[in-house]
Amino acid sequence: MDLPYQLSIHGVVDFQTIDRSLFTHIISIWHPNPNLQVFQENMEIGFPQSDIHFGIFQDVEGDHQQGPESHHVEAALQYAQSVPSGAHLLVHCMAGISRSTAISMAILAQKHGAGSELEIATYIREIRPQANPNRLICALADEILGTQLEQAADEVFGHSYGESNKGWDQQNRDQQD
Repeated sequence: MDLPYQLSIHGVVDFQTIDRSLFTHIISIWHPNPNLQVFQENMEIGFPQSDIHFGIFQDVEGDHQQGPESHHVEAALQYAQSVPSGAHLLVHCMAGISRSTAISMAILAQKHGAGSELEIATYIREIRPQANPNRLICALADEILGTQLEQAADEVFGHSYGESNKGWDQQNRDQQD
């Protein structure tokens, strides 16, 4: 995929195995929690040469408090537009599976436009094989960009397991009983 800069996707779990000096710009996605300020400070210490944009929202796909909203996607897209040619952008979340891959798909769709969604999803699968993009982020990006990333994600990655692997499905069933 053509971008004016290099794009990498990782999870915090990868930080001990990657060369952190490579990244000039970072979209750092965290979930709201009491230790958030410490995490952000550690990012600035661990990546001192990088310009960092923080996104704070839960990795949920349904109607849950503190989940991704349009303004989170718009802020990430705006930040990505400011990344200069020749830079190296890291997009990360906790595992590098759901939120970071969906934001990366949105960034690529912003550059390549409608009609490139399947190519984008396939590319994300190639560079991050464990990816399963957050479908709510994809849907929000679709609204913003006029794309069909959510449908492409379903086609390339199969069923989203974003909710089930966090226990939301069971919690919702328990509340309905």
